[in-house]
Amino acid sequence: AAWRACRLAHEHKVEALFIPGDLWDDEAVSAETIARLHEAFAALDPIPVFIAPGNHDFCSPTSLYNDDVLRARGMRAWPKNVHIFRSTSFTTVHHPTRPEVTITGRAFVQNVSIEERLLREPIPRPPASVSVLLFHGSDRFEEGKLFTAPFSRAELLAQGFSYAALGHYHHYAEIVDEEGRVRAAYAGCLAARYLSEAGPHFALLGEIGDRGLLALEKIRVDERTIHDVEVDVTGAESEASVRERIGRRLRECGACASDIIFLRLTGRLPRGLRASALTDCFEREYFHLAVADLTRPAYDLDGADPRTVQGRFIHKMRERIAGTSDLNERALLERALYYGLDALIQGEVEPIYEE
Repeated sequence: AAWRACRLAHEHKVEALFIPGDLWDDEAVSAETIARLHEAFAALDPIPVFIAPGNHDFCSPTSLYNDDVLRARGMRAWPKNVHIFRSTSFTTVHHPTRPEVTITGRAFVQNVSIEERLLREPIPRPPASVSVLLFHGSDRFEEGKLFTAPFSRAELLAQGFSYAALGHYHHYAEIVDEEGRVRAAYAGCLAARYLSEAGPHFALLGEIGDRGLLALEKIRVDERTIHDVEVDVTGAESEASVRERIGRRLRECGACASDIIFLRLTGRLPRGLRASALTDCFEREYFHLAVADLTRPAYDLDGADPRTVQGRFIHKMRERIAGTSDLNERALLERALYYGLDALIQGEVEPIYEE
């Protein structure tokens, strides 16, 4: 995806390529990946590439942003058209062919959370007709992501940059000023890496004026999209009806053959009818199909006779479930309820309710 994004930059004759961090995920990035990045960036010369290392691709003395480390490993140094911000303090450089344009950035030097609000105070920089900020940080809390270098919309806009290229989050998001102009944007990652990163991903092609973006185009550089699809199979009484529901929902989501499907099956089914066993026919239609079977058997929890062992068990377990606010404990108790009913009603227990 990075190679295709560079080719896109070349085709559109852009004047700069901005990478606000997390060019790779961790220190274990392969030499082959670095070599391909070098090749892609060198092919852009004389287009300058500006990189502000983030918390994953942090710029430490032993990182692969260090040319001495690269040479020690028998690798080429970064191409001359690549500028890497290496300091934890903000520094500003002029565009090599557009001296009226400045680019300001900083680097993470380790993968740790930064609590300091780095945009709270004005960032010193020389005057410029167009000023660009490369910043890796969090404008909001997002589950599963490190909350680091926090900032608010107001803090960012108060800095007065023409535009800020933001990094950290993996989906597109923008910040607009009071006049509705886009003053900052998270491009997100070029291609989804996990099933949790469903939806389209883009490279951003833009034209920057002195007060924000004059034009913005979101261009996909990865042919695949991950679709997170939930299907409630409650009420389905046969294999055919389960397949029909799944097929209808997959058609509605607009997935094509090159896409990846994360299919989450929910709801209640008659005991013995396992929805996850009915998805084989869909695997051939997509590049990859992953299934999470979250269904539960359609036991009549409300109609159980409280005088029976089964009824008393249901009552006690539901009391415990209702009495906890811990989501993990609640999920554990719900699984225990169904395993217990399997033992009481079916006379056997299989580990089928684990997520």
